[in-house]
Amino acid sequence: MTMSTDPLVGHTLEGRYEIVSKIARGGMATVYRAQDLCLPRIVAVKVMHEGLDAELAERFDSEAKAAARLVNPHVVSVFDQGMDGDRPFIVMEYVPGCTLRHIITQEAPLTPVRALDLLEPVVSALASAHEDGLVHRDVKPENVLISDRGQIKVADFGLARAVGNHTMSATSGQLIGTVSYIPPERVTRGSSDERSDIYSAGIVLFEMLTGHKPHTGDSPIQVAWAHVNKDVPAPSQYLANGTKAEHDIAWLVPGYLDSLVRACTSRDPGKRPANGRALLDLLRRVRHALTTGRTDDPALAALQNTVPQSNVVIANPVAHAPAGSTDRSARRRNEPVRPGTASVPPWSRTGTPVSPPTPVSIPDSPLSPIDCPPERMPTQPANHSQPRPRPIHRRATQPASRSRLTQDAVHRRRRGVIAAVFIVLVAVLCAYLVFHFTSSRYSASELHSTNSVARTCVHGESSCMHTVSQNI
Repeated sequence: MTMSTDPLVGHTLEGRYEIVSKIARGGMATVYRAQDLCLPRIVAVKVMHEGLDAELAERFDSEAKAAARLVNPHVVSVFDQGMDGDRPFIVMEYVPGCTLRHIITQEAPLTPVRALDLLEPVVSALASAHEDGLVHRDVKPENVLISDRGQIKVADFGLARAVGNHTMSATSGQLIGTVSYIPPERVTRGSSDERSDIYSAGIVLFEMLTGHKPHTGDSPIQVAWAHVNKDVPAPSQYLANGTKAEHDIAWLVPGYLDSLVRACTSRDPGKRPANGRALLDLLRRVRHALTTGRTDDPALAALQNTVPQSNVVIANPVAHAPAGSTDRSARRRNEPVRPGTASVPPWSRTGTPVSPPTPVSIPDSPLSPIDCPPERMPTQPANHSQPRPRPIHRRATQPASRSRLTQDAVHRRRRGVIAAVFIVLVAVLCAYLVFHFTSSRYSASELHSTNSVARTCVHGESSCMHTVSQNI
């Protein structure tokens, strides 16, 4: 079926939404561009395919209403919902532009700061949803829309649950959604919560930093079970083991950014950030460390070893000099120093991808969100015993602790004060001695002069008396 032969094109839903053109078709729904006849605006209408059972249609309706309650500038707004015959539909905000998938395809691997700038609005949307008790369940680049004005919005909140709450586990034989971003607990138990969205967001961050998905396979089931059985590698380690071009940029990813990715993508949900708000706080701390040129942050680097993440309290980051040199630091020393950038590490520069950017061409029709078709899968993988990932050994530097640095600074200040007081006392003592010596000399000289005058007067008086006696 082509766009020109789609029977809904030209049709008006509930006498209000006139279907203008088809944007995309997926496994569970088709997205159309439509004209709102009551309000002068273009909207996106997602129409579910025919043949859905009543229970699924009811769940879809309730989830659409829940998504409509979300108020966040980074969430695609849900305006309306209804039924066209036996097919439910929802009316959403129309976002002309492209998806994050387009950016990743054209520019990845991205610089760390650019990757975090793209991810932060996504996590902000997740934080708002989680606070309202709504879980996305299908976070992926295709559901992140970037308007031609640069606005970043997340689409399809709650809809994955509506269509797949009872078909989300490996034991049911079916997966709906993109297995490249699926959390392990959905494969093994069919359950999802806020931490499931955190896992998917961590996979998206990994892909932006490396240009690759962490797990691949010959079939969706192999990819799904890789999420269950294999850890997601650190982005810098993945790049170091890649092509020469990737190896040469591996040092751009600092250790604390590796730790953020590893914490988000932990196979144990209890070791992930508890929800979108917790991840948003951590992400902003990491971005601050990047933009201020910090090469190491022990508090952030310890994220992946902290359980549970919801109880983590991270002190304000303190700049530390690495205690030892690593391969990445050695490469940094060998990098040519350019004027004006000597004090700013490359990973903290904004707006420039690692590889030369390809001009982004915005499609004629916007890439609105569309769900991937269902992927049939057996109850067990063809080869359940998959190789365990080789452990990553990273030589971690051990900078001095914050308390040690604070004590040293206090001692230095005390020594300075004591030295200043000693110098002042010595100066006062010297002045006193000079004054006393000068005063003593002056007093002795004055006494000698007085005695001389007295002797002269006495002698003169005696002479006078003797002369007078002779005259008499």
